[in-house]
Amino acid sequence: MLRPGGVLWLLRHELRLSWRGWLSGNVKKRGNFGRFALYGVIALAVLGGGFGLAQLLGAFEPVPTPEVLGVVGAVFALIATLMLSQALVLITDALYQRGDMDLLLASPLPPWRVLLVRMAAIALNVATLYLIFIGAITLWLPFSGGWRWLGFAPAVLALTLLVTAIGLVLSRGLFALIGPRTTRVAAQVLGALIGAAFFLLAQAQNLVPFDEREALFMRALGVVRDIFGNAASPLSLPARAALGEPLALAIWVCVSVAAYVLAVWWFARRFVANAAAIAGMSGAKKRDGRTKAMRGGLIPVLLRKEWRLLLRDPLLLSQILLQLFYLVPLIFILWNNVGDGAFSRTGIALYSGAFVVLASTLSGSLTWLTVSAEDAPDLITAAPVAREKVDQAKALAAGLPVGALMLAPAIAAAFIAPMAGLWLFIGSGLAIMSSGLIGIWHQRPGSRKNFRRRPGQSIAANIGQSFITFGWAGATGLAVAGWAIVAVIPALISLGVLLALHESRKPFELAA
Repeated sequence: MLRPGGVLWLLRHELRLSWRGWLSGNVKKRGNFGRFALYGVIALAVLGGGFGLAQLLGAFEPVPTPEVLGVVGAVFALIATLMLSQALVLITDALYQRGDMDLLLASPLPPWRVLLVRMAAIALNVATLYLIFIGAITLWLPFSGGWRWLGFAPAVLALTLLVTAIGLVLSRGLFALIGPRTTRVAAQVLGALIGAAFFLLAQAQNLVPFDEREALFMRALGVVRDIFGNAASPLSLPARAALGEPLALAIWVCVSVAAYVLAVWWFARRFVANAAAIAGMSGAKKRDGRTKAMRGGLIPVLLRKEWRLLLRDPLLLSQILLQLFYLVPLIFILWNNVGDGAFSRTGIALYSGAFVVLASTLSGSLTWLTVSAEDAPDLITAAPVAREKVDQAKALAAGLPVGALMLAPAIAAAFIAPMAGLWLFIGSGLAIMSSGLIGIWHQRPGSRKNFRRRPGQSIAANIGQSFITFGWAGATGLAVAGWAIVAVIPALISLGVLLALHESRKPFELAA
C-alpha cells in the first residue's frame, strides 16, 4: 500500500487526474461496450502494424553507419520537437489551469516533492503515445530476431525526461522575462507553434519545382548525415543508444535523468514565489465602470458581445488563431503558383477542397465557443428573446470571421477562372453554415478555459459532421475543376446527412 503523501502516491494521483477527463468523456458517458470494442479494434491494428514493422526491422542489422545515424538522429529530433510542444502546454496547464497550487503549498508536503511528482507525471503523459507505438513494435522484436533494436523504447523514455527539463527551463525563463500572465499565453502559443512547425516544414517542399525536389532531398539527407551521423559527436548519442550500443544507452539515460533532476531543482528554487504570483492572477480584475448603449437590435448586439469576449481572452484567441497556421502554406503556395501560371483550373481543385475542410474545422471550434461555452446560460435563458434567435446570432458571430478569411483564397482562385473563385467561396460558405447548424443542434456545454479538452459529440454526430465536411469539400473541388454537374452528388449527400443530424437532435440539447 502506498504511503499517503509519498512520491508514488502523489504520482498516482497526478496520473489519475490527467486521465480522468479522457476516461469520463470517452468511456463512462458513451457506453462501455461500443467504446471498448472500438479501442479493441484500434489495439489490434496497432499490434498488427507493430508485428509487421518488427518483422521488417528483424531483417536489418542496425549498423551505425553515418547514414543510419543521421536518419535515426533526425527521427529523434522530430520526436523531440513534438514532445517539447506537448510538454510546454502540459507545464502551462499544471501551473496555471489546475488551480490547486494554494492547496498543495499549504499542505505539509515539501515544495520540491510536489514539483518533482507533477513534472514526472507530465513526462509520462508526454511519453505515453510514443511508448504505445514503440511498445507495439518492441513486443515482437524478440520473436523476429531484432534484439539490437530494443534500445529504442528506453532511449525515447530518456528523451522525454530531457524534453521535460527543456520545457521547465523555457517556462521559467519566460516567467522571469515577461511575467506570469503573459507567460501563460506565450508558453501555449510557443508549444503550438513548435508542434505546427513539422506540418509547415513538410509543406515547404511544395514551394520547390517538382524536378528539383529529388536534389533537395539528397542535400537535406547530406545535412542530416553531417549533423547526426558523426559517431564522435554528442549529437549522435541518442541514435547510437537507440541502435543498441550499451555504453551509449547508459550515458544517454544518465544525461537525461541528470538534466531532468537539475531542471526540477533549478525551477523549484523559485517555485513557491512563482506559484504565489500565479495564484495572484485569479484576483479581482479592474473593470471599466462605463456603460454603453446597445444599438442595432438583437443580432448586432450579440455579434459585438461574442467578438468582444474572444478578443478579451488572449489565451483563448491564440488557441483558435493557431489553427490558421495550417492555412499559411496553402495560401502561399496558391498565390505563388497563380502568379507563375503553374496552376490550371483542375490543379486548384485539391487546394479548394483543403480550404473548405479548414474553414469547417475553424468554424466548428468558434461555434462551440459561442453557442456551447456560454459563460452566463441562465441569463440568456431568462432574457425576453427566443432561444433560437440567440443561437442563430451566436453561430453567425462564429461564421462571419471565417467567411471573411476565405475571401483571400477565393480571390486567388478567381485569377485562374472567375467561376472557380465563386465555387470556392460558395463551398466554404456552405461548410461554415453546416458547422454552425450542427453546433446549434448538438450542443456540448463546457467551459471556455477547457477549449482544448472540450467535450466531444456523439459518435453519430462526429461521423455525420465528417461526411458533411468532406462532402462539401468534394463538391467544391469538382465544381472548381469544371465538373459542376458531378459536384451535385457529394452536395446532395452532405445535405442528406445534415437533415439526418437535424432530425437526430435531442430536446435537452436544444435547451442546454
